[in-house]
Amino acid sequence: MATFIFRIRQLAIIGALCVSVYFVLSTLRIGYDDVSRLEQSRAERYQEIDEIPVKVRTVHSDRDRHKGEDSSEKHAETALQSQKCNIPKLEINGSEVINFFKTHAPLECQKKNSIEDNWVFINDEAIIRFTEKRAKAKCKIQYFSRVDDNNNKYEEPVEVLDGDRMNGSDYATISCIQGFQKWKSILWDVNDEPEIHERARKMRKEQADPEKKPYNVYFLGFDSLSQMSFRRKLPQTVKFLEETLGSVVLNGYNIVGDGTPQAFIPILTAQTETELPLTRKRYKNANYVDDVYPFIWKNYSDKGYVTMYAEDAFSIGTFTYRLKGFRQQPTDHYTRTLFEEVEKLNDRNCIGSIPLHRMWLQNGRQFMKKYEDVPRFLLMHQSLLSHDDINLVGVEDEDLSAHLSHMNDEGLFDDSVVIVMADHGHRFAKLRDTHQGQLEERMPFFSISLPKQLRNTEKGRKMEQNLRENAEKLTSPFDIHASLMDILNLSELGENELNRMQDASSKRSLSVFKPIPVDRTCSQAGIEPHWCTCLSWKDAMDTGEDRKLTRRIANAVVREINKEIVAEKDLCAPLSLAKIIDAKKLLPDKGLLAYKNVKDADGFVPDLSGSTKAAFAHYQLKLQTTPGEAIYEVTLFYDIVRDEVKLDFGSMSHVNKFGDTPHCIIDKNYYLATFCVCYDRV
Repeated sequence: MATFIFRIRQLAIIGALCVSVYFVLSTLRIGYDDVSRLEQSRAERYQEIDEIPVKVRTVHSDRDRHKGEDSSEKHAETALQSQKCNIPKLEINGSEVINFFKTHAPLECQKKNSIEDNWVFINDEAIIRFTEKRAKAKCKIQYFSRVDDNNNKYEEPVEVLDGDRMNGSDYATISCIQGFQKWKSILWDVNDEPEIHERARKMRKEQADPEKKPYNVYFLGFDSLSQMSFRRKLPQTVKFLEETLGSVVLNGYNIVGDGTPQAFIPILTAQTETELPLTRKRYKNANYVDDVYPFIWKNYSDKGYVTMYAEDAFSIGTFTYRLKGFRQQPTDHYTRTLFEEVEKLNDRNCIGSIPLHRMWLQNGRQFMKKYEDVPRFLLMHQSLLSHDDINLVGVEDEDLSAHLSHMNDEGLFDDSVVIVMADHGHRFAKLRDTHQGQLEERMPFFSISLPKQLRNTEKGRKMEQNLRENAEKLTSPFDIHASLMDILNLSELGENELNRMQDASSKRSLSVFKPIPVDRTCSQAGIEPHWCTCLSWKDAMDTGEDRKLTRRIANAVVREINKEIVAEKDLCAPLSLAKIIDAKKLLPDKGLLAYKNVKDADGFVPDLSGSTKAAFAHYQLKLQTTPGEAIYEVTLFYDIVRDEVKLDFGSMSHVNKFGDTPHCIIDKNYYLATFCVCYDRV
């Protein structure tokens, strides 16, 4: 009888265990059988612990594979892990800044019923042409040229005919009359100056050496365009640069000071304004900049290059607004002379019916063509379309991309280094007050392409490789000077130099064509803390608020993992967060967030009274899930404003061995083996 009762008790215990297992499995499967009920239960659970779910935007999810990869989503987990200077990865449509941007209406240079085509223009062959309607017009041209940086001299007007060429100066006013109608405008052409041309030919002949081929520099600069804004407003141009010309964009390019002079002085001299002799014009003992600045175009001129500096602003000139300007004309062709006249017009974006930027681009091409048999150094900087308006520059995207494409098709870039860049990002108050706006101001667009002829050499291939590897490293304007010097002295650049890591601890200016250390710091690169965009790791579990947010983000990651494995809900058990092993976040230096403006007229003394709040952060989490005890490492982007995580499944790693826990799925769906714990291994 005792044995019978014992057996009955055993059966009862076994039955109870079976029922318990059934209920456990049913509970696990409910996440797949009744999603709405689970979400309701989850919401109630979050409410109980005061935890609102973080929104999640996924990238490279297996669920979205049919949509194709979104090329705009670029993550750099390796870069975040390995570099001492962690370069921020900004969102082109960042929630703090996107509302500042809109599509601008096209320029209306040719206004209906009020203005006709310019009567006279210069065509692509540099010939003066009259429009058909004004073929009988009587016109006089008056050449003008530079006296000094603030004054021009004017020749006597002379008659000009259709088919003539400009031969008295690069610049002229033109006045026409036909019947009772009058018309007046400005003409601009790059004259082939015989003395300049002959000087360059003679110097190149003396230096003739087939092993020392000189390469041209075609340098286009734009005012106030961060890399993100350049991509927003000039997408066709970016597409041409990256996909056709093969340009490399320096994603770690960081400014070193406030404003255009602080961008170009290091590029052109390898020094800062404060390191050079005094040139600020409000001081009686100020020097002319060309008397004391070692401009790099002088180095190029000394080696037989024809030079041109073409800035499209007179009143806010880089070297004449605060600084004393040039005593002598700084380059063989110099456009300040022209823009003194342009700024007297009512509409400075147009020369009559012609958009000024088209004329500006046309003359960059003319310079390259007129002196095609000698080496050329061209630096053009445009500010009128982007300096005062955050959106206007978009009107020239089609013209700029077409201009670059046309020059490339003509072969003008085959032996030319092409640099397209901006001096700094937008500095408008409201945008600058945001976290992303502060970073964008410090991270302008900067692209470089090596000439096709150079890339076809062994030396050029190594330079190209180094350039691409340096794209994600910290770089600054000082480095561009060193790089331009490498182009000028290319024959002296040895194989050992191209393979040897540069010493960031002893040299501030590092060439982008040679290896740059991954652990380079802002201090080594000559970047003050309040300009430095490098992010530093902080403990993401330091305070109660930190721990709460990190837990919310970790739960969001596990929630998204469960959405991945729902496709195999009959085989794989849903996961829960077991614990957070490690958590850290990348944030900007406090000095950057505190930067408000400058206290002095010259932009050297920072005002660090600002209180900008961080709008986003990069997180790296190491977390463990259950069942299965899997450990995952994931790098993700958290938008504080939107309370949204961007989770890239390509940046998630299963770092411990998963053994045979996914045995039921591994042959069927290898991707899910990273996440699957088979029910019989629970």
